[in-house]
Amino acid sequence: MIEFGASIDNIASLEDAVNTALTIEQQGHKFYLKKAGTSTGIAAKDLFEYLAAEEGRHIEYLNDFLKTGHLSGFNEAVPPDFTQSFANEFTEKKPGELDVLMSALRFEKKNEDFYKELAVWAHNSKQKEFFDMMASFEHGHVELIDGFIDAATQFRMET
Repeated sequence: MIEFGASIDNIASLEDAVNTALTIEQQGHKFYLKKAGTSTGIAAKDLFEYLAAEEGRHIEYLNDFLKTGHLSGFNEAVPPDFTQSFANEFTEKKPGELDVLMSALRFEKKNEDFYKELAVWAHNSKQKEFFDMMASFEHGHVELIDGFIDAATQFRMET
């Protein structure tokens, strides 16, 4: 499971905020790469590789924001539609990947909430805009993972 202990309570500066976010994104990147390497299903592996790449992009955005103080170089990635093949891969023999998805869903939702809190905490409009954008990326991941879980279990989280 991914560790998530971030809180804005201990954040005193923009640098603290971005460094905390960087730690979170690095944890996610490492987690998704590990799960991609151990997944038994092709669609699950593809999903985790996609999410690892997304976390890598977020790390780049955060590093760039730390250096420049503004939004730059955002590229919106449209995720592939794995849903049908992913739903076909879930069987009673593979409950572990569903557990991983539930953990990933929780992680991404916490990331989204963290970035939303940082947007409220932000000291100027550029910072707020940046953290709002990061929250929207995380929300996209929540929707993507939730769609897979829905396809596999007919369970849908209200987001």
